[in-house]
Amino acid sequence: MKIIFKSFQYIWELPQNLLGLVIYLLNINKIVNIKKIEGRYLLKNYNFGVSLGNYIFWTPTINDKNTEVPINMKHEFGHSIQSKYFGPLYLLIVGLPSISRVFYSKLYYSFRKKEWTKYYQGYPEKWADSLGMKHYKA
Repeated sequence: MKIIFKSFQYIWELPQNLLGLVIYLLNINKIVNIKKIEGRYLLKNYNFGVSLGNYIFWTPTINDKNTEVPINMKHEFGHSIQSKYFGPLYLLIVGLPSISRVFYSKLYYSFRKKEWTKYYQGYPEKWADSLGMKHYKA
């Protein structure tokens, strides 16, 4: 029964799982640590953070020095919960707004020469933080 459920879940999140697998294979030499939690692969690297189905890419931040579990890891884990909720619509409902916030923050920096501090205060980032704090069990 567990195998059937896991198979259904993988198919439910198929678009992001396939994209996550491709990104993993293209960046395999940049992954410095792999940890598996609840069927999800936490892939530590020093280049980017993105959550795509079973593949959670995360990078440590300067704010992690005083935390037991890295903040960015929890945040990306929160996005993986959103992926479970939305299934095949995740990339549109969560991914598009999230990547839009990334591009906006980069534009903001290029014009103002300072970081946009409201990145995590809006949808879907604030919700991902909340879900990550609630559901991440080390």
